[in-house]
Amino acid sequence: MPRRLSLPCDRLRALYEAGATTITLARQYHCNPVTIARRLRQCGVALRSGRFAARPFDEALFRRLYLEERLPLTRIANALNVSVSTVGNWRRRLGIPPRGRPK
Repeated sequence: MPRRLSLPCDRLRALYEAGATTITLARQYHCNPVTIARRLRQCGVALRSGRFAARPFDEALFRRLYLEERLPLTRIANALNVSVSTVGNWRRRLGIPPRGRPK
């Protein structure tokens, strides 16, 4: 038989709106994050998205660094303040073929 948890709306709302995640709240209340999310919705709390927001980028600058200057991905990532995987994602999104290894 499932146990009944006491998950007070006021307390959950305050913690969540202060930045706590459903995972940290689940650990605190010894339950599943899905249970916390369900209770937050019942309490009328709009849940935050778990995904990172897409970063805007300057396509012309990216093309110049990648295609014309042929900078290494790590240097492009540093110049644009993103990760190397983000540089790769941008390249694929723009349909730019990968460069071959230098000979």
